[in-house]
Amino acid sequence: MAGLSFDTGVLVALERRESGAWAWMRRAAERDVAPLVSTAALAEAWRGGRQTWLATALRGCEVAPVTEVLARAAGVACGATGAQTLDAIIAATAAARGATLLSADVGDMHTLADHFRSLRVVAL
Repeated sequence: MAGLSFDTGVLVALERRESGAWAWMRRAAERDVAPLVSTAALAEAWRGGRQTWLATALRGCEVAPVTEVLARAAGVACGATGAQTLDAIIAATAAARGATLLSADVGDMHTLADHFRSLRVVAL
């Protein structure tokens, strides 16, 4: 498994203990791959309190900050596609690392994949 990145919907699914999301986590761990999580996705998913399952999942992930380069790339993507800012940041983060983006909302992410030509999107 090459690089893997999670969008907000996947993080929410992990917190809800959805088996499909946890299967992806298990496969990544078996292959010694730490899924990439943009800080934008984490901000969308984290609501405080006891998010035990999400916190557990995040221990096996790499949380990537939004850099100026990523912010600019996301801004260009927003202008070109009309995408929401956080979706564009999540897509830009995955594209910059060459990671496959696992998404619970493939419609919006496929639009961004047309912009970030190297981005591959797969459905949760």
